[in-house]
Amino acid sequence: MAAAPVAAPGPVAGLTPLPSTDQVVASVSSGRVDPFAPLQTTATQGGVRPALTLPQGLVFNGVIRSGGTPEALVQFSGESGTLRVGQKGGRTTSLLPDGWSVASIDVQRGRLTLRQAGQSVTAEL
Repeated sequence: MAAAPVAAPGPVAGLTPLPSTDQVVASVSSGRVDPFAPLQTTATQGGVRPALTLPQGLVFNGVIRSGGTPEALVQFSGESGTLRVGQKGGRTTSLLPDGWSVASIDVQRGRLTLRQAGQSVTAEL
């Protein structure tokens, strides 16, 4: 003889029911809404927001940690590769225009911060 299925208990008075799995998943945002939308950039210098933007033609694709060193995956002038903190355009890399340098790379937050003429601009994934 087969056992009858057991029905889930009903709500108990005075207790708030837990959200369903679908409700929990729907409430968590992850990734970008549109992965092909332009990257957001922010620039700061002493609380003033100058109009510094990423170099024309630079595409920031992601970040990795290689051998314990953070690197940014980029494309520029038909080339693609990685940038490391301290690299300077026109001197140590062809992946940045002259006068630009890599100030920081935050792998945890997916950020690349570049510097030009004492001003910084940050791109986020």
